[in-house]
Amino acid sequence: MKLRFLATAIVPLVALMALACGGGAGPSPTPPPTEEAAPTAQAVGFSFDCLAPAQATGPDAAAFPADVTDSMGNTVTLAATPQRIVSLSAGHTEILYAVGAGDQVTAVDSTSDCPRATDGLPKVDAFTPSVEAIAGLEPDLVIIFFDPGDLQSSLQGLGIPVLNLAAPDSVQGVYDQTALLGEATGHAGEAADVIAGMRTAVEDVQSTLADAGEGPRVFHEIDSSYFSVGSGTFIGDMYTILGAKNIADATGEDYPQMSAEAIIEADPEVIVLADEDAGESPDTVKAYVKKGLTVAVQAGAGAGHVRPSLSTPVPETGDRATRHPSARAGTAESRACPRDRAPRRR
Repeated sequence: MKLRFLATAIVPLVALMALACGGGAGPSPTPPPTEEAAPTAQAVGFSFDCLAPAQATGPDAAAFPADVTDSMGNTVTLAATPQRIVSLSAGHTEILYAVGAGDQVTAVDSTSDCPRATDGLPKVDAFTPSVEAIAGLEPDLVIIFFDPGDLQSSLQGLGIPVLNLAAPDSVQGVYDQTALLGEATGHAGEAADVIAGMRTAVEDVQSTLADAGEGPRVFHEIDSSYFSVGSGTFIGDMYTILGAKNIADATGEDYPQMSAEAIIEADPEVIVLADEDAGESPDTVKAYVKKGLTVAVQAGAGAGHVRPSLSTPVPETGDRATRHPSARAGTAESRACPRDRAPRRR
């Protein structure tokens, strides 16, 4: 599974699935504001298309030198605008492009595939990185989401600034890291626009669901061995904001591995797949769906079935959510397909 965790609106997508499957979510408080620059213009939602040409804007050179503190408490002093950024995190790569810093990115990790502009960039293995290979790219800023050993200290020993930005465990954390990347690249105003668009998406969903009643029971599958996410994760936090009942919360773990029997006993009303790249699909889900669990489908795709690029929180998902078949589930174009079959065998 790609470790891509930043961005906007799986929230609208999940909300639409909740409505389509007969559930809903009661009103929830909007996440508290983060301290970020004022938007450069009034934000009216946020759209980011992986397939569209990347739109870059000139950085604010006057914002430097700048001190930026990463998730590990490491403060990096950037003397000038970074112009040769190496991003070893697919999610952060997308955020860099979303805030207009794409022209400053010179290399990305091997899982970065959005936007299309990253196709032509050198690729680096983020899980077994080579200090020598990274240094050979002559970066003036390296972004990582975890340190497999002494990568950060080794690069900093060579005079290369490194920001270690751990996967955020909440929607608020996404806002904060977007603001931080805007500050680090000279795009604070553009980052504020992106954040405002995220907030708008969340608020719109909450407004839509305000009178929807009790939220549905949800199982979020992140791999084919029934690993899921709890409330201490970014995705779990989104379900909390929506008012959905995440069945994985019963385990008390952030990333629990559940059994087919436990899933069936919890009786989820919505199943969200984040593991299509591992071969999962609405058809495989139907193999362990019991009677009474409804999977709404549109043109053969389940309302609870989301491609990895949509189920993982990355910038383009806000725009794609409204075009995904799940957005139309529950309408006259869709149909419900309850099944009563045995659990899958691995």
